[in-house]
Amino acid sequence: MDKRIAIVNVTRMEGLAQGLEQAGIQLRGLFPLQPDTFSPKGMDPRDLLFLDGFRARFSDLQDFLGGTMFKTIARMDEDEVPGREMTTRERLVLMEKRGLIDCEQWKDIREVRNNFTHEYPEEDSAKAINLNAAWQYVPVLLSVVQAMKDYARRQYGIGA
Repeated sequence: MDKRIAIVNVTRMEGLAQGLEQAGIQLRGLFPLQPDTFSPKGMDPRDLLFLDGFRARFSDLQDFLGGTMFKTIARMDEDEVPGREMTTRERLVLMEKRGLIDCEQWKDIREVRNNFTHEYPEEDSAKAINLNAAWQYVPVLLSVVQAMKDYARRQYGIGA
């Protein structure tokens, strides 16, 4: 993989992480949500927009890490080459071997993201439960970003 592409991907990852951090700052006072009383209809419209932004930013970062950054590292390390695409499972195992993720934890994070993207719950209590789970995983996602940045810097001289 061309190092310039990796630099672009690391920069994009940093921007997505920063966006998630900013959303977290805006929402600190709202979490944890109370599933038995959570009702978007009764919320301040501004808080509702922040929650939607948080949901989107969480999903975007998780998706970018799993869909782009893991592939970037696999290609830079030459574990994945054109004509020999790795499966998602193989990439996850490789990232875990590199010390960048915990596979079981990553599966849980992906499930939270999938709940937002594919099956965003209709029941308000289920929405609150999923948003709370995402909130709890923010530090994990940000630690994966930091680990990826450190790895890219050590291995390839990418980043500060």
